[in-house]
Amino acid sequence: MTPVSRSALRDWLSDVLDARDTSPGAGVDPCGVRWQRHAHGVLELAPAARAGANGDDGGGASDVILRGHRFDAILSCGIHGDETAPIEIVDGILRDIADARLTLRERVLVVLGNPEAVRAGKRYLEYDLNRLFQGAHAKRAESPAVQRARELEVIVAQFFAGVDGVRRVRRHVDMHTAIRASLYPRFAVVPSTPQHAASDAWVATLAATGIEAVVLTDQPSATFSYYTCARFGAESCTLELGKVAPFGQNQLADFAGIDAALRRWLSGGEMGERDDARTTGPRRFRVAAEIVRRTDAFVLDVPADTPNFTPYPAGTVLARDGENTYTVSHPEECIVFPNPNVANGLRAGVMVVPE
Repeated sequence: MTPVSRSALRDWLSDVLDARDTSPGAGVDPCGVRWQRHAHGVLELAPAARAGANGDDGGGASDVILRGHRFDAILSCGIHGDETAPIEIVDGILRDIADARLTLRERVLVVLGNPEAVRAGKRYLEYDLNRLFQGAHAKRAESPAVQRARELEVIVAQFFAGVDGVRRVRRHVDMHTAIRASLYPRFAVVPSTPQHAASDAWVATLAATGIEAVVLTDQPSATFSYYTCARFGAESCTLELGKVAPFGQNQLADFAGIDAALRRWLSGGEMGERDDARTTGPRRFRVAAEIVRRTDAFVLDVPADTPNFTPYPAGTVLARDGENTYTVSHPEECIVFPNPNVANGLRAGVMVVPE
């Protein structure tokens, strides 16, 4: 149990940075929110008990019968350890809940994905965590990253199983920042499967967060957001919110749109309803293909500083891998996430076309 003098919510980030409170635990925060720590950096939160809910007996978040909440919500960040702006956004939200400046009205699982990489200030230590979900960890040698992906999958499955047998809307927002510049600095990648297609309503909801582009994909993936969409039918997205920067060097004003949207959502409002009633129309793209590095002979023919969404005309040869090449086949394709230095078998770029 966390000492009464401390707040699991207010101290969430400092606990990670100082490697404290790594064991499971549960309790009631001074603000009344019930919390359960499933693993280091992973807190399940339930709104403060109200009339008709269980008494304040110190039980965990899952012990409360939540009446009236609409979502089983996952808010994740720190899947890559050097992507600090989303971590600071979540920390600010948790601090305001702890200090009663924001009222939590949804059941939410807060995930800081890779605490060791966060403390090291690195994207990852031995393997990219965001390439290990949807069972991909089973194909890799045992390592801390593999163990963490497996652990997070188990926790998410338990969380989405619910607490009272009621099936609620499942939603997962996984926040990142990019390692390179982008022609659209803030954009969303929205996964779909044949069984769980991304709705226009979900895309419209994301439009109110201040993003400038949406990439729709039905390509199977080992990312965290694809896992929650494919396995649990969640409204999921990967949000790319600008450029990587160290703690304390992020311009948080640049993230005001997503910060406000998350606060509206978690406090019982509509994520897609801006306070100023303004609506935006992000540019919509669809994934046309993925460029996969197969061998050590792989070459990606784009400059190292190529921004995301850089366009290329039909006929351009972008990648070579032995006898295999990737040639742009649409009138124009834009490259996203170009990275020739990935491990063999992983994607080295995503080609998208306007919808």
